[in-house]
Amino acid sequence: MTRAFTDAGTPGALPGSARASSARRDRPSRARRTLAPLVVLAGLVSWAVSLTQVDTATRSDYGLLALVGPLFYVGLALVCTGFVVELFDQRRTWVLIAGVVGLVAIIDATVPVLYANPEYAWTYKHLGVVEWFREGNGVTDPRDIYQQWPALFTAVAALGDLTGTSTLALAAWAPFAASLLVCLPVFAIARTLSDDRRVAFLTVFLFHAGLWVGTAYLSPQAYAFHLSLGCVLVVLAWLRRTPTEWRRGPSWLRRLKAWSVRGSEPVPPVSQRSRWGALALLYVVFATVTIAHQLSPYMLIAAFVLLTVLGTVRPRWTVLGCLLVAAAYLLPRLDFINSAYGLLDSLRFWENAEGVVSTTTGTAGQVFTSTVASALALGIWLSGALAVLASWRTPGRVLVPAALAFAPFLILLGQSYGGEAIYRVYLFSLPFTAFLIAQAVLRIRWQRVLAPALAVVLVAVSLAAIQGLHGTLAWSTFSEDEVEAMQWLYANGEQGRTLVVGAQNAPGRLTADYNAFGVPSSGGDPDLITFAGLGGDQLDDGGLPAVEEFMATQGERPYLVVTRSMIEYSEYYGLLSDGSLQRLQEAVTGAPGWSTVYENDDALIARFDGGRP
Repeated sequence: MTRAFTDAGTPGALPGSARASSARRDRPSRARRTLAPLVVLAGLVSWAVSLTQVDTATRSDYGLLALVGPLFYVGLALVCTGFVVELFDQRRTWVLIAGVVGLVAIIDATVPVLYANPEYAWTYKHLGVVEWFREGNGVTDPRDIYQQWPALFTAVAALGDLTGTSTLALAAWAPFAASLLVCLPVFAIARTLSDDRRVAFLTVFLFHAGLWVGTAYLSPQAYAFHLSLGCVLVVLAWLRRTPTEWRRGPSWLRRLKAWSVRGSEPVPPVSQRSRWGALALLYVVFATVTIAHQLSPYMLIAAFVLLTVLGTVRPRWTVLGCLLVAAAYLLPRLDFINSAYGLLDSLRFWENAEGVVSTTTGTAGQVFTSTVASALALGIWLSGALAVLASWRTPGRVLVPAALAFAPFLILLGQSYGGEAIYRVYLFSLPFTAFLIAQAVLRIRWQRVLAPALAVVLVAVSLAAIQGLHGTLAWSTFSEDEVEAMQWLYANGEQGRTLVVGAQNAPGRLTADYNAFGVPSSGGDPDLITFAGLGGDQLDDGGLPAVEEFMATQGERPYLVVTRSMIEYSEYYGLLSDGSLQRLQEAVTGAPGWSTVYENDDALIARFDGGRP
């Protein structure tokens, strides 16, 4: 600022000595150059040391943040601070990358460092499908939804064979690897939409800081999400055009269109050959998305339809090719999908926007985590909306990212996806909402006030995301005893017998024999709470006869599995009164008509021998 003032007030060039003096003043000192890298490094060291102090045997209804010590919080704060300092000062690529990688490590590598087995029960149901393909089997079951959408499973099977790594190990570290990989398309999309590198880096950082929905685990949707971002990148880089005003239609609509494109920056021209090559690439990647996941291709179609209506995509029929690919794959499987899941199971937007968990009787920790996650999602969306409103004079600057952030909500008009649609909406909208926020923040001029405020906000958002992501750690991680119990059952149990679980939270279906226990391929194992309707206090006094009555309907000699994590899960959500499953374990052990076939410290597997033949 001093130099600018001097230059403005002194005509002509500065003398040589003055220029040298000015250059020395402008050259950052060594301390200033090393400040941000040292802060980020100190944050990572603090985080790493904090993990050595965690007692993994301890459980808390408040999850990970209740188990770690002060050094964990210090490490996160230092990484965010170092990133912000570099963003507003030197802007060196390698330091900004270190800040992003540091944040990803803290959020997604903490759990696999502390716990050997993969997090979340729904991860395990994918492992058996991977093992099925690793053993050289093909697509044989038309009623198995995973075999009918096999892209992820065959890819992971190939990776496991290539590296010699177990599927369990791949699944444990999948969230960290997936979160690192997704940085590339998110950064590339942001760079396509903005010439400012800072916007791209802040977009990536905000994306990870706000990603609480836990979709980076080993799953078809995580795999499809990465590919979906690739499709969006192809469209934005090679198939986008500068939006223009409309010459036809009612005058009010033409005026609205003229206002919406005001301030649009011209899109660099693309040759016809490049455009045709981009179309071919788009359809190849889109086809891979289509055979990987059931919902993701329609998220993309909604986005492309909206961009086409706004006049930002050429050729206009681009989306028709995507529709044909999706329809061609879906039609042969339509009856199965419609009967098993319901294609348009609900046309009520607000019901579709509800999450999976509807209980209001959970622990204080469950209520706290749910509240924090909801507040974070609403805060991110509200901030993105405010960023759009701030550009009301030149809406063309935010037209494309705003459309891409809004498009996922269109899915809620016809599908709840088993209560998970709202989480997919958040995931698909987050990269573009983060871009809108980053672009708006970096347009603020008061950097001396903005920088520390931004660091504080990033720390708060990251903590909220960690709470939403790992606040369920009491029941979402599984001990070696639990995993070994399920492996024993699949290896030694009588195939064809039904497997009944105490609660829907078991590390099951983790071997290639995942369909060998009389369970429909498209469904989960029946449980005592939801499937049998024995929730609440029905498993307490006199609960064993009710369990036996249900087990008698599950075929000959069905198995009952009760584990520590099932107990934690049912109590966390208030699905059973405290101690119900423990009392059931005690009642089953040695009871007439029951045989204990496997037991360890964290799991009991009993066979009910009183079932009908």
